Amino acid sequence: MEGLIYKTQPYQEHARLLFVYTPVGKKTLLAQGAQKLNHPHRILAQYLTHIAFKDRPKSFLTLMEPKLKNEFANLKSDYASTKSAALILEAIDKLIIEDQPHDMIFSEALQAISAPHIGPAGLSFVLKLFKPLGYALDLQPDGRTVIGVNIEKGGLVYKGESAVIDLDIKGAVELLKLMMSPYEMLIPLDQPQTDQIKTFVLKYCQFHLQTTLKTLQ
Repeated sequence: MEGLIYKTQPYQEHARLLFVYTPVGKKTLLAQGAQKLNHPHRILAQYLTHIAFKDRPKSFLTLMEPKLKNEFANLKSDYASTKSAALILEAIDKLIIEDQPHDMIFSEALQAISAPHIGPAGLSFVLKLFKPLGYALDLQPDGRTVIGVNIEKGGLVYKGESAVIDLDIKGAVELLKLMMSPYEMLIPLDQPQTDQIKTFVLKYCQFHLQTTLKTLQ
């Protein structure tokens, strides 16, 4: 079994709990001795790490036969990159429940974290996650003049409508790119655009999922 460590927690004197997202859902692994500086599992038992391990049909397991697949050292060495990756892991932690297409979401998460530009990839992952959660944004125009996007209706606002514009037409175009483009094709947005999209995604999650993604604040 393989998994992505999205959260860790010290346990007792020397152990560590690893909260891992896998192609079959979330699992909790007990990494004995991982808190010790000289323990062989210390490096792989870290937040934001892709590992393989021996699986059994339980949700709480002792970490056995672990292998390091990717420690994402390039992301961990840069604060901004780590924070962008943290958005993906926070979304996994807070938004994903048992009855989800975990194999697809797991694959998407790895693609996003491995993308050339983690900033837009993190936002793209959350936007794409809305669909399996049942709250997909509808950004397909019907021929009328589009003037923006409204959070409450989860879609476009057209000329002549009275709905609040939470994202202007320029932002709507960038939002559509993030939703539709493969992760490897995404390019960084400028800071004002990034801030605008982050605020929109934050408020969208708060309104439809009653969840605050703190990484977006």
